[in-house]
Amino acid sequence: MDNIVEMDAVSKWFGHTRVLTNVSLQVNQGERLVICGPSGSGKSTLIRTLNGLEPHQQGSIRVCGLPVTGHARDDDRVRSQVGMVFQHFNLFAHMTVLDNCTLAPRHVSGITAKEARERAMDYLGKVHLLNHVNKYPRQLSGGQKQRVAIARALCMQPRVMLFDEPTSALDPEMVAEVLDVMTDLATGGMTMLCITHEMKFARDIASRIVFMDEGAISSDSPVRDFFAGVGISDRARLFLNQFRT
Repeated sequence: MDNIVEMDAVSKWFGHTRVLTNVSLQVNQGERLVICGPSGSGKSTLIRTLNGLEPHQQGSIRVCGLPVTGHARDDDRVRSQVGMVFQHFNLFAHMTVLDNCTLAPRHVSGITAKEARERAMDYLGKVHLLNHVNKYPRQLSGGQKQRVAIARALCMQPRVMLFDEPTSALDPEMVAEVLDVMTDLATGGMTMLCITHEMKFARDIASRIVFMDEGAISSDSPVRDFFAGVGISDRARLFLNQFRT
């Protein structure tokens, strides 16, 4: 299988603080990678370097065969292939659900308004929001907002989806509806990198688990080995034990 993500000895600093240390990672097309670890371990920084939202200072990154360089033209090409869903939705408050989903395909991909609407309606149907297309974000629940954010990302027809703790800002009763949509994506073959503490979800959908600690990858395991505690670091085992019943 082709590597859709390639990171080679990537390091990053915020000022004098090193937040990523010699991170190397390969993700094949169709893989479902869950990234977990304690707060401050570098998970969000890692995932944000993959589309240039955070620049890296050392090493190299290629996504969908394209280099992430920090130069606008290069990184815009990468972002056209990568969908990202954030913790706090990042929807345009002054736009309807439908307009949130059609904006980028029209102005970035250059498709017609009719094509953009048809595509948006298709993806909004997949996340069960066709009854809400003319509403504004303020009229939606947290779970509905996050499902709009997922549909909006899919409207760019990305080759890989990045999820940065997509359920952390949701009330517990809203988490399941978002995880259900993500599970549908996973079973449909979408390449996914997801930061989450939802360990049951990770066990159900991940093909691999990467555990990060202090800015480095301390374990990279098939999902079955990770949950069995096979070949993982002591720190990962401690983390995993918090979620055992």
